[in-house]
Amino acid sequence: MTAEPSLTLHTDGLLSKFGFNDGDAPEDWLDYCDANGIDHNEIDFPLVQLVRLYVLPALDQRVTVVEIETIHNPIRARTVDGIAVRGEDTVYGDPIELTPETVTIPMAEVARLARG
Repeated sequence: MTAEPSLTLHTDGLLSKFGFNDGDAPEDWLDYCDANGIDHNEIDFPLVQLVRLYVLPALDQRVTVVEIETIHNPIRARTVDGIAVRGEDTVYGDPIELTPETVTIPMAEVARLARG
């Protein structure tokens, strides 16, 4: 039996402007599109929706986010457990560790969101 294709997002992507593959569509998504006849140039990779629907609810911490129009990661942590995130990967200079470290989403769901 073959496992259903899935996409794994690393939650620490919320902590960096370079997170989530610097906001670019991951290779696993592009490969899935190619294998399933989806023109990935015609649809946007739904990163913001995936973070809001799957990553944030899975976190053990309360994380608020900000969306940024940029060529880099468009969705980043604003606060972790009510404390403002200052700088890359830190809350007031202390390292942030988000748990779980990863969230896995079925690729069919990624495609559904991408298609709108």
